[in-house]
This record gives sequence, structure tokens and C-alpha cells, in this order.
Amino acid sequence: MFKATVLLSLFIAATYPCFSQTAPKDKVSNLLAQLRTARPDTNQLNMLRQLGSYYLERHFRLNKPDLDSAFVFFKRENSLSTKLHVEAGSGRLESLCSLGTVYLSKNMLDSGKACFMQVVDFYKKNGNKQQEAKTWERFGKTTELANWPLVPANLVTEIIGAYNNAITLFIATNDRQREIMARYNLAHGHFKFGLIYLAEKDCIQAIEKYGNSSFSNMGAIYFILAHINRYRGNMNKALLYILESIRRIDKSHDTTNIRVRQASMFGELAEVYDALGQTDNSVAWYKKTLALRENLNLPLQQKYRTAGFIVKGLIKQKRYSEALALTIGIEKRHPPDDNYDKAIITQIKAYCYEALKDYKNAEAAYVEMMRLYPKTTADEIVSLAKYDIAKFYITQKKFERAAFYLDEEISKSAAVTRSRDFYFIKYKIDSAKGNYLLALQHQYLFKQFSDSIFNSNKSKEIQELQIKYETDQKERNIKFLTKEGLLQHEKAVRANNTRNLTLAISVLLIFLMCLIFNSYRIKQRTNVALNALVNEKDKLLAEKQWLLKEIHHRVKNNLQIVMGLLQRQSAYIDNDEALAAIQNSENRMHSIALIHQKLYQSENLDLICMQEYIDEMIGYLKDSCGLYNHILFEKQIDELYLDVAQAVPLGLILNEAITNSIKYAYKPDEAGIIYISLVSKADGNNQLTIADNGPGLPAAFNINKVESLGINLMRGLAKQLGGSFDIISEQGCIINIDFKTEIFNRVTAKQK
Repeated sequence: MFKATVLLSLFIAATYPCFSQTAPKDKVSNLLAQLRTARPDTNQLNMLRQLGSYYLERHFRLNKPDLDSAFVFFKRENSLSTKLHVEAGSGRLESLCSLGTVYLSKNMLDSGKACFMQVVDFYKKNGNKQQEAKTWERFGKTTELANWPLVPANLVTEIIGAYNNAITLFIATNDRQREIMARYNLAHGHFKFGLIYLAEKDCIQAIEKYGNSSFSNMGAIYFILAHINRYRGNMNKALLYILESIRRIDKSHDTTNIRVRQASMFGELAEVYDALGQTDNSVAWYKKTLALRENLNLPLQQKYRTAGFIVKGLIKQKRYSEALALTIGIEKRHPPDDNYDKAIITQIKAYCYEALKDYKNAEAAYVEMMRLYPKTTADEIVSLAKYDIAKFYITQKKFERAAFYLDEEISKSAAVTRSRDFYFIKYKIDSAKGNYLLALQHQYLFKQFSDSIFNSNKSKEIQELQIKYETDQKERNIKFLTKEGLLQHEKAVRANNTRNLTLAISVLLIFLMCLIFNSYRIKQRTNVALNALVNEKDKLLAEKQWLLKEIHHRVKNNLQIVMGLLQRQSAYIDNDEALAAIQNSENRMHSIALIHQKLYQSENLDLICMQEYIDEMIGYLKDSCGLYNHILFEKQIDELYLDVAQAVPLGLILNEAITNSIKYAYKPDEAGIIYISLVSKADGNNQLTIADNGPGLPAAFNINKVESLGINLMRGLAKQLGGSFDIISEQGCIINIDFKTEIFNRVTAKQK
């Protein structure tokens, strides 16, 4: 009954999702990266929920060993939600259900049930019967799926009890849709555990209560009844119920996972037609099933098995090449993930080789198929694979090998059609061995099963059902075509209106284009005149820039001449004070000349880069004072651009302050450090600092009474800058000047 369980379990997942929506695979790496730096809040809770659900779904849907990863994220979610006092959503209650799912998947029933019961007790205490019912149903379904395909006997009572509790609570809250789904889950549980009579009884009770209603979930009830009756060989009832199931879903406006549900229903209808020997109908519905399943996130074996049924149908129709092409195509589109998938696709290839009479490759494929399948007796798919290889060996008249592979389990739990086929194979093997008594017994059983499927009453009823279904389909098609005709008429009217509107708009556009063209011609003439003016302006601007550079160059040269004259004059003076005054004057002249040099060498004729200027000034002062390396300069200069009107006084201040530190802070050849800083502050001002670690100023020094030319000069230059001047004696001498960058109708480089 393994395959039946797969089909019904998928229908459960389609109609009532067990887990929260998971993050797409391509977002998982981003979520992991964000989680490392995420704050402990509800956003982090949501990340943990998505990651845990992603790994849990990989375990259930893709059979990946990701339970430990899921457990880690759900455990963190539970701890954080408890700390944040978040109950609902991605909170404590949901994390408990998720942890319970992980525990149940690890066969830790007590721990798993304890998690779910905490949630049940919470909702019971708060009087929320709706959520309590959902939790009971989720516990039952999770326990069932987590232990699929073989549920231990001790869990059957837990699962059935959980579904009954859910039904009782849904009835109390008058939630009929959820009640129907819970009844479906109960019926599925009974069917799965071999309690077919109870499963059928559950469905009949649901139909008696809600059969005349329009609830969309009733389609699931008819679906499971179709499945039960097909297994029993009641193909007339199976066809009746599956057609009703499809009719219900066609009329339903519920689009939740509709493709998954349609795929399950179409597949069941195809199986019924296959059992009835209607190969054309079977292949057509299997193809519809495969078209849906190939685009769904389902286990690969579901897609392969559906393709296998199509291939067997095509072989019956003698369309061998098409069967082989379909097999190769689906393997290429969906490569197998594990040995189980490889076994299924190899089995399908064996069908094709056998049909093409390539018996050598067919036998090799069948043997490889059995090697890849798990060695178990509880898997109906494996039992059917054994039936296939046994049937192959019978056609090859290798009866001993056929008997070796034939699985007795297929006659115990498979559908009636499979049991029928099993007894036919047994009849062949016994006849070949000369066991005629057993052969007659197996032939009798084969005939009995065949008669249970086909008889005149059933055949007549089946024909009537098909005619009724086809009639309903035709009526729906007529209604659809009528509706389409009305839509086409409306489209024609709209098209006519659109055409007239288009013509009117076209005329208007032509008129507008004429206006635009005329405007373009006028603008073109205007542009020619403007271009001439712009060219003239550019020419004048270039001449202006050249003249400005020439002026700066000549100013610099004139200052160099004055410096040269001062140097010659100093050669004829013996007075040290006069020589020092001349030297100071030379340095001041150089600080101004350097500014003009920077201006005519730069593309920008009005702004000075203070980083470059201060570097060159320090270099000049070191050379002129013969410092060598015993005085070091430490600099912290921001990228600051100043107008020439500010650069000149700032340069003179720097010259005075640095020269004073060189002369008075240190003895000749004494090592020292001069610190120079020019930075932009947060308040928008600039701060210039020149400091040394010399002896500092005299104790009685008063800046307001000092008669020093240098200090007075710096004070006056600071005032010219529009800033403040301050001198401090702390472990040396520190000069601070605060000033604002003046714009002078321009923007600074930083603003640019």
C-alpha cells in the first residue's frame, strides 16, 4: 500500500499545509548572512522560522538529512520568543509545534507530543477552541507523516485520537470546512493503517452530512472514496467518486494548492481507466498529471512513476519510440537524486527495451533496477518492480528466475488489479513447473478477481458514468464557448472603438508633430546663434585664465626678485638682528610666492590645496634653516581648499609659528617635534594648530602686552582671516587659530 500512501499523503499536503511557508533556496544564504548581525527582535524570529522551515521541508519533501539544522533554528526561535514574550506568529507556540515535528521525525514520541500538548493546553486555557482543534489535527498529521510509510501500532491510537479531538472541536466552533478536512485526515489514517471499512465509513458520514453542500474540501472526501473502491476492484464506484471529486474542484473557487490537488485527482482517474483497460483515456489523463507534477515541488519519484505509467500505456498502443523519447526526456529534465530514483527510471527504460525486443538490455535494466531498490517487503513500489521482472522472465520462459523475484506481498495489500495480475503470473509459473493443482487454484483466483472488476452491470454503469461526464463536459464547453462568443463580441466592439480612437489620436499626433517640427526649426536657428555666443565666451574665458596665470607667475617672479635683493643685502650686513629680520622677511616673501606659484601651476586659479602647500612650505623652511633630521614634523592636514585671500594670511601665520618653534623651542642640534594640524571641525569651522614640545613661554608672558612683531603679526593675520587667535604654554608652546572658510561667491572643492 506504499504507493497509495504516497498519493494520499501528497493530497493531505496539498489541501492543508503542515508547515509555514519556507524561504526560497536562493535566499537562504542571504538569511544566514543577515542572521549573524541581526538584533534579537521579531525580525530575527522571522529569520529563524524561515531557516528552520526550509530545512524541515527539505527533510519531508526531498528526504534530506536536515533535521539537526532545523532543530537548531527552531530551538533558537523558541528561546528568543520566550525571552521577547512573543506567543503567536513566529513565536513560542509555533516554535513548539516545529520542535515537536522534529522530535516526532526522530522517533522521539514523548518529546514531540509534549511540545504539541503545551500548545494545546495554552489554547484550552485561553478558550480558543479553533486553534486547539488545529493543533490537534497538526499533531495527528505530523505524527502520521513523520513515521511514514510504516506507522508503529502504538502511534495509531495517538493519531486517530488526535483527529477525533480535532473533529469534535471544529464541530463546536461550526467550522465546517476544517471539519471536512479533519474527517478526510481521519479516513486517510484508517485507510493507511489497513482499516479500510472505517475509512469508507468516515467518508460516507461526511457525505451524508455535507454531500449537498458546496464546500470545496468535499472533493477530498470523494477522492479517498475513489481510491478505496479502486483498491477493492469496484471500478464503477471508483469512477463515480473520482469524477465527482474532479467536478467539485472544477466548481470550487478555492485555488489553494489547486495544481497539486488536480494532479492527484487526474492521476487517480488515469489509474481507474488503466484498470478498466481504457488505455487511450488512461494515457491522456496521465499526461495531464505529468504536465502538472513536473512544475510542482514534489518528490522526484512521483514524476518518474507518472512517466512510467504513460510509457506502459504508450507501449500498449505500440508507440515504442515515443515511450523511449519520453523516458529519456524526463531523465534529462529531472536527473535522479538517489538510488531509489535511479531504480525507477531504470525500470521505465527496461519497459522500453522489452517493447523494442532488445531483451539483453531489458534484462540488464531489470537486474540493475532490483540492485538499486531497497531490500524491503513493505514497499509496494518494490513489490511491483518484482512483479515486472518476474513477468519479463515468464515471457523469456525463464520460470525459475520469475519465481525467485515474485513477491507474495503484492497479493496481500495491493489493489485488486495487482492481485489479479499476481495470480495470473503464479498460474503461468505453476503450469510451467507442472504444479497443475496450484495452477488451477491460481487461475480460479485470477478469474475471481477479474470478474469482481468486470461484469455486465458494472460495465453498463461505467458507460453511463462516462457518457454523463462527457455530457457535463460538453455542456460546460458550450457555456464556455457562449461566454467566449460574448467576450469576442465585446472585444470586437472595443476593437472598433479603439480603432476610431486611434485614428483621432493619429490626426492629433500629426498636428502636434507639425507644431513640434516648426518649433524645432526655430530652436535650431536659435541654437546656432547661442553656439556662436558660447564659443566667443569660451574664447574670452580662456584668455582670462591665461592672463590670470600670467599675473600670478609675474607676482611670484617679482617676489623672487625681492627675495634675491634681500639675500644680496644680507651679505653686506654684520648686525645679527638685521640679518634675522631680513631672513624673516625672505621667509614671509617665500610663503606668499609659493601661493602664487601653486595658483599658476594649477588648473584651479582661485583655490589653494592646503595639503600640498603646507608640505612644500615645511620643506623650504627645513632647507633654509638647515635642520637636517634633528627636528621632525608631524602633520594632520585635511583635504582643505582655500581662496587666495585666506591662503596668504594663513601661510604667513604658518611661517611665523614654525620659524619661532625652530628658533626658540630647541637648542641648536637638539632633537624635537613640531606638530602641525589643519582640520575641519564638526561645527563648520577650521582649526589650525602649531605646537612644539620645547620649554614653552616665560612664566610672566602676557599675550595682550607682548610687543613681539611675530605674535602681533599672527594676531593681525588671524583677525584678517575672521578667526580667533590663542597661544598656550603647556609642555611646550601651542598656537590655535579658529576660522571659517570664506566662499567669495564660489564653492569649495569639498562642496563640488
